Amino acid sequence: MFKLRFTVFLVLALSLLAIPLAAQGHGQYVILSAQYGHDRKHVDVTDRLRELARADRPLRVSNADFGVDPDPGVRKTLRIYARGPNGQERMFEYREGSVIDGGQFRGWRGGDWGRREEWSGRW
Repeated sequence: MFKLRFTVFLVLALSLLAIPLAAQGHGQYVILSAQYGHDRKHVDVTDRLRELARADRPLRVSNADFGVDPDPGVRKTLRIYARGPNGQERMFEYREGSVIDGGQFRGWRGGDWGRREEWSGRW
């Protein structure tokens, strides 16, 4: 009986420890850059995204959160450029008004991301 109780306790304890780790963003992609706008007008919001991610709250893509409107009256997109475990770049796109799932990005809550000079620099 003791072994069963101990096993149940151990499983529960490990499960509870895993929740905060998952929330920190131990995903497989490292963010290289974040661009907000559209193909003709966009701004680099990498540093602002890092600040927002550290706040550890749901992040809705908006002019207000990024503190900039690169083209008033036009619907914008947030593009997050990241590097995956295989070393290849991938682009994640979030339309204005959508919510970002930071869990897929490594170091989301800590803002522990890659360096911008590693990014190819495209929109």
